[in-house]
Amino acid sequence: MASLWDDIAKTIREGVDTVVGKTEEYTKIGKIKIDIINIKRNVEKNFSELGGRVYHLMVEQNKTQISADKEVKKIVESVKLLEKELQAKKDELAKVGKTAPAEKAAASAPKATAKPKPAAKPRTAKNA
Repeated sequence: MASLWDDIAKTIREGVDTVVGKTEEYTKIGKIKIDIINIKRNVEKNFSELGGRVYHLMVEQNKTQISADKEVKKIVESVKLLEKELQAKKDELAKVGKTAPAEKAAASAPKATAKPKPAAKPRTAKNA
């Protein structure tokens, strides 16, 4: 009888470990996705500022040398940094996604201590 309770307790512990692992994995993925959304939003904000600055330079100040403007350069550099940050987050997300299948395979691998299931009764015309 103790063996049955030990098996039940072990199964419950394994189930809890799996749930905890999945929760941590999904939390990481969710956080990374939120970071990606925020970075994209910042890129859009910078592009909007850049467009406004270019319009101001061309229309209101009648300048054609936009690339020499300090504010334009600052915004462009900011966008470049955000794009690098975005790529790093995408790479991080890919790594989290790649480790998940390996963990699934390890978790679903048959246990060495697993007891074989009893063979099913052969089907006959009487019990079919």
